[in-house]
Amino acid sequence: MIDETILNKVIELFATMTDVPAAEITADSELIEDLDISSMDVLFLISSLEEEFHISVSEKEIRKMVTVGDVAQVIRTLIK
Repeated sequence: MIDETILNKVIELFATMTDVPAAEITADSELIEDLDISSMDVLFLISSLEEEFHISVSEKEIRKMVTVGDVAQVIRTLIK
């Protein structure tokens, strides 16, 4: 189950980083295909998320992140 507070923060961050309005970003939005995020953007995003949530995301966890919901789920796991 995805924490809505975390999901909303992740969506806000993606909307800030991309030209996609937050209202169009869902948990099922794919990072590369739907949001057109490059691998460099993913690294910047991860850095921003680590700072925002005071977490450290491993390379293994980054590989799990295909959708916005995946990102929120990884964060939820790391902050508990």
